[in-house]
Amino acid sequence: MNQDYKQIMQNVKEYDSFLTANELDQRAFQLAKKYNFEIKEVGKSENNNPIYMIKAGNGKKTAFLWGFPHPNEPIGSLMIDFLIEYFGENSVALEESNYTWYFIYTIDPDGTKLNEGWFKGELTVKKYFCNYFRPSAERMIDWTFPIKYKDFEWSSPLQETRVLMKLINKLKPDLMYPLHNSGFGGAYFFSTHKFDNAYYNNIIHEVNNLGIPLHLGEPEEEFMIEIKKPFYLHFWFKEYYEQQIKLGVNPKDIVKHGDNSSHYLLKLKPSAVTIIGEVPYFYEEEIFNNALSEKTRREIWLSMIEESKKNIEFYKKFVFEILTKLKEPDPYYYVIKQLEQIMKRGNAPMEHHIHTSKEFERTATYSEVFDCEIGYKFYLGLSVGQLRRAAIKANLATEKIKEIERRMEETVNKINKQSPLKTIPIKKLVQLQLLVLFETINAMKRIK
Repeated sequence: MNQDYKQIMQNVKEYDSFLTANELDQRAFQLAKKYNFEIKEVGKSENNNPIYMIKAGNGKKTAFLWGFPHPNEPIGSLMIDFLIEYFGENSVALEESNYTWYFIYTIDPDGTKLNEGWFKGELTVKKYFCNYFRPSAERMIDWTFPIKYKDFEWSSPLQETRVLMKLINKLKPDLMYPLHNSGFGGAYFFSTHKFDNAYYNNIIHEVNNLGIPLHLGEPEEEFMIEIKKPFYLHFWFKEYYEQQIKLGVNPKDIVKHGDNSSHYLLKLKPSAVTIIGEVPYFYEEEIFNNALSEKTRREIWLSMIEESKKNIEFYKKFVFEILTKLKEPDPYYYVIKQLEQIMKRGNAPMEHHIHTSKEFERTATYSEVFDCEIGYKFYLGLSVGQLRRAAIKANLATEKIKEIERRMEETVNKINKQSPLKTIPIKKLVQLQLLVLFETINAMKRIK
């Protein structure tokens, strides 16, 4: 971008809510008409909701940005909305970008609708837990791309995934930005390629200027390759498979999904770049604390294992009954079926790995301790929240639903008592996603 992107970021407005699926569709047509951008339906969801794509500009390079890669991740849809309007109002900037831009507000309108209960008004931990929906692994649009690796083969892409496959095949983008975001902690980032030091230093500097915490705790997955904390090389199906081998488990018994969009694009076009900026809603200052604690990683991980064992016993009270009442293709059937698989699998392989691996011997930082203790409670709350919604859908007895609600309330209270979480203004999260986009474009120029 020839224009200083920091000036562009200053144009981001204050937001007090997220747009629903219907509002996103209305907004897409409104802006396309206003700025004479091309808009067309590129496919339909499994529930027959249309998926629209907007094209802006006619540059030599191609950028493909799409929102809601998981349906609980709405921040990117607002970033897309801002960028479409910005380019519409600044045709010179659009032309000078030298990109043809393709935007999809939401690739998952079905899942978006299941999250809309927390999109409006003040966002609290309890409100998020009660209204959160995230599909099981084999129902994640960005993790059901076809893959054949060693003795494993996945050939069941979702309908929305097939829409993405068709578009990636056609567009062959130079830059792809699936607009993921996290729920809790600090910001962290993925890319399919390493860039120069200036790229990482610039993003860290600007994130600090925005007052957004960086994720200094445990990585999302143990196998992730760190470039410079909190930047990681983007992983694909291979890493999940090989992690199970490392744990002494048959991957075919554990891994229940396909590949992701990034690796699908790289196989088609190795020079393409995919980026992801995981920006959170909730945070606490302790995640800044990189000083050494009095605990080892082994201690805090074993503590999580013990909590997991208790949670599995809790799930057993409800899961089997729910599965007698919910059937495919109910989205909550798949969520609870995944819980059943977790219950059957248990924690033994991971527990053995923690006890025997030297990786867990070192002293943990306070950030890592916080991430394991509060972070684990946060994601437990989300799981119990989904269990509650499934129990209501399955029409379980009132006392059973109340028992689940008490468990969720206990988790909320523990979090609020131990470490009241704060929310980051949506404006800053949109600015951060823009920052990663513009810094990546600049870094790609420097490679040439």
